[in-house]
Amino acid sequence: MESSLSFFWVTLDRWYLQNKRIFPWRLSSNPYHIFIAEFLLQQTHVRKVEEVYLQLLNRFPTITELMNADEKDLLQYISPLGLSYRASRLKEASIVINDKYYSEIPDNYNALIKLPGIGDYIANAVLCYGYHQKTIPIDTNVIRLFCRYFGLTSDKPRPRTDKVLASKIRKLYPLDLDYKNANLAVLDFAGLVCTARKQKCIECPLSEQCSYYSKEPLTHNE
Repeated sequence: MESSLSFFWVTLDRWYLQNKRIFPWRLSSNPYHIFIAEFLLQQTHVRKVEEVYLQLLNRFPTITELMNADEKDLLQYISPLGLSYRASRLKEASIVINDKYYSEIPDNYNALIKLPGIGDYIANAVLCYGYHQKTIPIDTNVIRLFCRYFGLTSDKPRPRTDKVLASKIRKLYPLDLDYKNANLAVLDFAGLVCTARKQKCIECPLSEQCSYYSKEPLTHNE
C-alpha cells in the first residue's frame, strides 16, 4: 500500500503541474472569495460559475455589502446557474457572518458548518483554500478517484454520506502534502481523466497501480 500511495501522490503531482485548470477563485486566497465560489459551485458545472463569480464579487466586494444586498438583486445574478434558493441562503449566511463574526468568514469548521447553506464540503474547502488548513473537501469526484485507484468501497446508497469512507480517504493524505494543491490535483484529475463516464484509463498515468484498471484493463475506455 505504501508504494501504491507514494506512486499515487508523486504521479498526481507531476500530472497536475502540467494539466491544472485555472479558475479565477483559484488565484485568490481571500476567504470571502473562496466562500462565494464554493457556494456557487454547488451542483453546478464549473465553467458556468466563472462569469457569475466575477460579477458577484464586483457587485458585492465584501461580506457587509453582500448582507445589505436586496435578495432580488442577488437572485438576478444567481438564477442563471439554477438552484435559485442559493440566493436566500447566501443572504442568510452573510447576515450571520456579519452579526456574529464581525464580517469575517469563520476560520474553524464548527462555526462554518452552522452557517445557512454550508455543508461539510464547503466548510473544508474554505478552510483549505482560504485559510491554508490541512482539510480535505470530499465530493463524489474525490470519492470516485480514491475508490477506483485504492479499491475502496462503501455500503451506503450515497457514498458521499459515508463517514467511514471519508475517514479512509483522509488517511491517504500524507501530512507533509501541500493540501491545497493536492486537493485541486484530485479534483482536476477526476474531472479530466478519471471521469464518471468514458474514463481515460488507457492514457491514465495512474493505471499501472490502479485497482480498478487492473481488474479489466481492456474495458475501461469503452
